[in-house]
Amino acid sequence: MFNKKDTEKAAEIKELPIVFGSHGLKLKGKILLPKDSNADEPVPGAVLCHGFGAAYRVMEPGARIMAAQGIATLIFDFRGHGSSEGAADGKMVEDVVDAWNFLSQLREVDSKRMGLIGHSLGAMSTIMAAERVSNPRALVALACPPEVDSQLLADESNNIGRWGQDANAVAEYPKHGAFPWLKGVAALICRAWMYLGRFKVRVDWQKFLEAFPQMRMSEILQKLEDCSKLFVFCEGDKVTPYHKSALVYEAACQPKELLLAKGGFHTTPLLRGNLRSQWTSWTVRTLTDIE
Repeated sequence: MFNKKDTEKAAEIKELPIVFGSHGLKLKGKILLPKDSNADEPVPGAVLCHGFGAAYRVMEPGARIMAAQGIATLIFDFRGHGSSEGAADGKMVEDVVDAWNFLSQLREVDSKRMGLIGHSLGAMSTIMAAERVSNPRALVALACPPEVDSQLLADESNNIGRWGQDANAVAEYPKHGAFPWLKGVAALICRAWMYLGRFKVRVDWQKFLEAFPQMRMSEILQKLEDCSKLFVFCEGDKVTPYHKSALVYEAACQPKELLLAKGGFHTTPLLRGNLRSQWTSWTVRTLTDIE
């Protein structure tokens, strides 16, 4: 997962396993601190959030890169994911807020220079959390989904029970198969990817789908005038197609930037390469005021 340069930089980072959460659920993750960080000279901080069905491990390479460049980073498993408790129920915003509060209270972290970074569902959750945390300086949305119309419930009302086995059940993936919207080869690939990557997620579909139409990202993004925003998309992303997701970027007020990569796919922003280097560098510059 890491190249030689990343491995060498790992020696410059302090790792702190953490358990946190204020809503009756224990969320697990870790904090990566620059080696020389201390309470006398606190460093900027950033919370990184993974997408649906993944785990904090997918955000760790980017988090390590930034920690090696002077940014304290916090990565964690959302509720219902990996080693965290509970089920994905549409309340992931609460998890982001808890993670932000946990990181901001560290003596080594400058709470006035903090940012939020999210991929896919994590991007949606960080945007919704942005107005509930204290003055985020930076917001990075990687492969952000489009807003979900309230028509979703009407369209899927007959499917919710099927998706969750029954209306009150919590489904677990990949144990119960692939995600219900996937069919054929895509479903097989998804299930194999989760098994090989040791990913698992528990979902309360009824609550999850009911919460989605309430996540009005455009309303939040129009208010974040003091927060620098970066949106990263890939033209080849079939999961969150750019032509739909671009509307979220367009709704955001200034300051904002758009990074659109040719080709690529949904997880390309997380993989080693120029695209990951660009958004991690942008975050470091923004949080450290390097021109």
